[in-house]
Amino acid sequence: MLQNRAIAYTRSWLNTFFLSTILATIIVFILIFLQPFDTYTNDTPYKNLKLLGYSLCIIIPILILHVLEEYWFKKNNNKWFLFQEIIILTLGFFFIAILCYFYNTYIVNDLEVNSGYILQWVVEFGVPFIPIFMPLWIYFRFRFSKVVINPALIKNQAVVNIKGNNQNEVLSFPEQDFVMAKAQANYVDIYYLKENEIQKEMIRYTISGLLELIPSAQQIHRSYLVNPAMISDIKGNTRKGNVELKHIEDSVPISPKHFIGVQKYLQTRP
Repeated sequence: MLQNRAIAYTRSWLNTFFLSTILATIIVFILIFLQPFDTYTNDTPYKNLKLLGYSLCIIIPILILHVLEEYWFKKNNNKWFLFQEIIILTLGFFFIAILCYFYNTYIVNDLEVNSGYILQWVVEFGVPFIPIFMPLWIYFRFRFSKVVINPALIKNQAVVNIKGNNQNEVLSFPEQDFVMAKAQANYVDIYYLKENEIQKEMIRYTISGLLELIPSAQQIHRSYLVNPAMISDIKGNTRKGNVELKHIEDSVPISPKHFIGVQKYLQTRP
């Protein structure tokens, strides 16, 4: 499924802080200079300074969420999926909106918190920022994201057991003998070694499903899954690149984000 597709991940703390600062600056600029909620009618002392404080309501939640991201990323064998990105963005928006509510209530207006009003406040004052805030956050996360490929860690005698969606489709092989998989509509071509000879089996399955069964595998393209240990070379550039695999005659296409990750992997692997 699309949401289970592996994607690049914004792992750097510095990049996370940088993008959160950019987002905070944009939102504060809107609040101070465009005044979307008629704040020009409010003569609160130190108004602009208090509006500037909303930047912390954006930066702090994003940095806190990064702790969760790091834990989740490592737990998934250094892989990041689209569904995780969607969850983090959704949690992040509500986290930021709720923190803004408390800041607005305590600091800006010096009022008491009304728990029954929080959701209404988020809808009235948070949701209008979604068309501005979310596309920018998604864009910056993509721009600062990277693919990190680590040497495959395969447990001794680990065996991959695949049961296809069609009846009697069963395939088993040692994890270390997996070479690559290629998605074709509702089917997947799986290439693996048997007595050091390449084998090919087509089964009704998905790339995302294989990622769960083969932890050491790496998705380098929306239609291709490979064993990093089988990569022998990389050619081309980030716009149009290919990788060479042991035991496979044809080159395999690679997406721009994964191109840089594979390059670094080939330079640093033992």
